[in-house]
Amino acid sequence: MSALLELNAISLKLQSMDHPILSDIHYRVLPHDFIIVLGSNGSGKSSLLKLMDQRYTASSGKIFLHGKSIEKFSNQDFSKKIITLTQNCHDSLFVSLTVLDNYLLVKQRHESKIFSIRQRKEREFFANYLQEFNPNLSLKLDQVVEKLSGGEKQALALALSVLYPPEILLLDEHTSALDPKSAQQLMALTHRVVTDHKITCILTTHDLDIAMQYGNRILALKHGKIFKCYDHSEKNALSQTELLAGCY
Repeated sequence: MSALLELNAISLKLQSMDHPILSDIHYRVLPHDFIIVLGSNGSGKSSLLKLMDQRYTASSGKIFLHGKSIEKFSNQDFSKKIITLTQNCHDSLFVSLTVLDNYLLVKQRHESKIFSIRQRKEREFFANYLQEFNPNLSLKLDQVVEKLSGGEKQALALALSVLYPPEILLLDEHTSALDPKSAQQLMALTHRVVTDHKITCILTTHDLDIAMQYGNRILALKHGKIFKCYDHSEKNALSQTELLAGCY
């Protein structure tokens, strides 16, 4: 099967650092993969995702999407193909605006039309749409996002990120700022959404429970290099003890 995303000899070194953050990364992401990027703090997980969505530029090597260097895509086209969610809702949401305002901005960006905030059709559609993500949100369309709970903010960010489903959803420890119960709920919701929408997903975590429970492949990083790769069958055969010993 042809790769959707391919990392070819990727390295990253910032001027302020003596050692590279990532070195000689070769990896192929296939359509509908749900890849868990596992590693301790400082292993290079977040930096890898920042290279994939072009927040960072590789020091050497190339990243290809559908066989085309990601640098060759227009910013507008690329931003619709790859979307990133982090633990910080400010990266994904306009927190000083209402829930409905955030939806209308996403819709306007994709459809190049201006919609009335009071337009009943739009309100009804979005309220119904939010039922899948968090029923409470459908009752808070006119509430300022900043006043939502952490779990509600992340559920809203996820809902908006797949309103127009991207080809690849990058999740950079997007549950880590939540309490354990909210994190579990968001992770289960994330899995259901990416599966239902057939979205290729790459998720960073240092949580072994998440790595064991979700995803079809594991890419383990250590000191900026690929330490272990587990395919679907290898991952399913792992115990958490083996994963701990093999990746840390």
